[in-house]
Amino acid sequence: MNKINRTRKRKSRTLLFTVLFFVAGFLTFVSGCGEQPKPPGKQKADAVKPAAAKQPVAKATEDAKKATLDTAAYHYDPMGKIDPFLPLVRDVEGMSEQMMADDGPLTPLQRYTLAELKLVAVIVAGDQSKAMVEDSKGDGYILSKGTLIGNKHGEVAEIKHNEVVIMEKEINPSSGGIIQKKVSLILHKPEEEEL
Repeated sequence: MNKINRTRKRKSRTLLFTVLFFVAGFLTFVSGCGEQPKPPGKQKADAVKPAAAKQPVAKATEDAKKATLDTAAYHYDPMGKIDPFLPLVRDVEGMSEQMMADDGPLTPLQRYTLAELKLVAVIVAGDQSKAMVEDSKGDGYILSKGTLIGNKHGEVAEIKHNEVVIMEKEINPSSGGIIQKKVSLILHKPEEEEL
């Protein structure tokens, strides 16, 4: 008998919740569908307003069209700009290995930075010009046009009266391409070294 009473109570609760659910849904539907009735005096005033209300709507549509045309007139041109989706730090080791593979094995001069080398002598003779640099140990190396020098894949481009112009290769971090940079080693006079 208790089981029958429990079953009836469950069925009555379920029926009650179902009826309440449908009543609430119906009330929500009815309240959303209809408009509030207007007093008789306002109905005449509203009858005159629709003609005036159409003008702001037309003006608003014109403004929306102008805004659409303004936004459509802009065109983004990515030429010459950095791609914002590329990583700022790239794997430059692979690229430097590729540059080294093009040059062949490293010479003793390519193991030094240009700051570690000191220009000590220059002999200017046109295309046969020569220069001499020393490392920190005092070992000397003879340079001529085309000699590979420095750890940034530099090459002697020109030997002048008191300087040696070197073109170094570097990797551009933004584009990943190889750029050339001009660096000079300058011959200092003995009086300048004492100061």
